[in-house]
Amino acid sequence: MRHLLRSFLAGIGLLTTSSAALAQSPAPVPNGNLDTWEIRNAAQREVPRSWVTTEDILEPLVQQVLPNVGFVEKSTTVRQGTFAAELTNIDIGSTRPLVVPGVLVTGTPQGFGTPYTSRPARLQFWYRLTGPDARADSAFAGALLTRNVSGTTQLIASSELILPPAAAYTLVSQPFDYTPLGISPDSMLIEIDSGIADELHEGTVLLVDDIQLTGSITATRNPVTESVLQVYPNPSTTGEFSLASLTDAALSTAPFTVTDATGRVVLRQGKAPLSVARGRLVDLREQRSGVYLLQLETPDGLVTRKLVIQ
Repeated sequence: MRHLLRSFLAGIGLLTTSSAALAQSPAPVPNGNLDTWEIRNAAQREVPRSWVTTEDILEPLVQQVLPNVGFVEKSTTVRQGTFAAELTNIDIGSTRPLVVPGVLVTGTPQGFGTPYTSRPARLQFWYRLTGPDARADSAFAGALLTRNVSGTTQLIASSELILPPAAAYTLVSQPFDYTPLGISPDSMLIEIDSGIADELHEGTVLLVDDIQLTGSITATRNPVTESVLQVYPNPSTTGEFSLASLTDAALSTAPFTVTDATGRVVLRQGKAPLSVARGRLVDLREQRSGVYLLQLETPDGLVTRKLVIQ
């Protein structure tokens, strides 16, 4: 079974830690308390809402060969609330060992991840990990915050750790490492596995409860970068604006979005050619009079400007 987070991180290289300041609390993790379960997959087994499990990933096999095998099951051995998730390494081999871990991933069977725009400081949850080979099996928990920029998925932050065995519920509070982009994500993915080692062992059991993203850091801005961006005319009587930078072409040619007062995106453009660095058009002629927010996704972080149409 492919390890989602590590495969993603291996493709994008090293991370750097942000030193941004603390801010307000982030948005909650959907069904982070794991109290809501539903019948969803073809095997008619209960799974936690807003989470994808091993049963979903291996649905055809579960339905035909393993109808009574529970990689991820509802447990009443909780830290708090009504239920927790119990993830178990199970041997499904017939002629030779083939151990498959219990896996929890935010999202739906149609797509991993969930919309998310906060910048949390830490991944936090309670767990209990038992089994004679629990340490060797390397149970794992991690989270990714990403953003789609001009069709490319960019990493905003990550948090990941290997879980040591724990006979009683133990609190984990793992910090996020933020890349230097300084922008907010648009998607979040949390993955928790009862094992990720190359050779897994049957019987390792991981209980997980009360998964949260805690604290928050502000998106960083570079005042020097912002000072060299010119927007004119502003206010505009026609709805046309020009972006220009005499010293930083990457700034005025960066991908951008424009939103109205309700947050609705009214214009989105990808990266522009360098030839327009000193006069790039932002065309809002079809929009009504009012205040709009321009957000440029530059290499040095998110740069914002208010645009006023009179």
